[in-house]
Amino acid sequence: MIDKLANLDRRWIFVFLAISVILPLIWPLGLPVEISDMTRKYYDIVEKLPEGSYVCMSFDYGPGTKIECHPMAIATLHHLFRKKCKVVSLSLWAEGSMFPREAFAEVAPIYGAKYGEDYLELGYSSGGEAILRGMGEDVRNIFPKDMYGRPLDSFPMMKKVKGWNSFSLVCSWSMGTPGVAEYVRVVAGQYNRPVVAGTTAVTTPEAYPFFNAHQIGSLLGGLRGACEYELLVGIKNGQATRGIESQSSTHFFIAFLIILANIIYFAKRKEE
Repeated sequence: MIDKLANLDRRWIFVFLAISVILPLIWPLGLPVEISDMTRKYYDIVEKLPEGSYVCMSFDYGPGTKIECHPMAIATLHHLFRKKCKVVSLSLWAEGSMFPREAFAEVAPIYGAKYGEDYLELGYSSGGEAILRGMGEDVRNIFPKDMYGRPLDSFPMMKKVKGWNSFSLVCSWSMGTPGVAEYVRVVAGQYNRPVVAGTTAVTTPEAYPFFNAHQIGSLLGGLRGACEYELLVGIKNGQATRGIESQSSTHFFIAFLIILANIIYFAKRKEE
């Protein structure tokens, strides 16, 4: 038996590894997840927004990090539309401009939210921090029209929007620069607007100092943070929840292989 395991065809290992990845994506396992204080604070900040508040969401990530950042945006949209908040989106990354449309198309119909009345896409403009400074007094300085070429003043919801002071909360989901740091310097620092952020697991340590210094209200870190927030918002078997369960089952399987390899090693050593 030990010899069979020691000489097991590695292709079987790849098959079982694939199963451990795919199975939770199809049939979630319901693994327990402990909610961190940081995620709970993020939830509380959104929850305390008055009904009808204006919120700006910045989609500053690309396809390579969509798996981590996009579920945060989806869960936040669910939370905001439940509170009948008005949402304006923009992107400091060219690749990020495709994701607001995808997120709104998924969430808005559930709550009957309408374009131009409950949400609006400004699209992408290059310039990073300069864009945020240019929007300070009036977003029309940078975005006179929406992503589809229609004047902002033609939309009912934009009649109450001028610059950053019009927003009760600004959300930044980013995978690097430009991203959270630029929003801290301009929106939080210069205009004293509340900012919350979501980052990839790799860039989360760079954002911790902003949270510890109270320059951002809270922070969602990577797929784990997105999963925790989905659970708080009440999204059952969301993208992040299934992703983190797939990741966890793969880690369990790899740990099992390590233990099994050590058992085989010591068993063969005893035989010798």
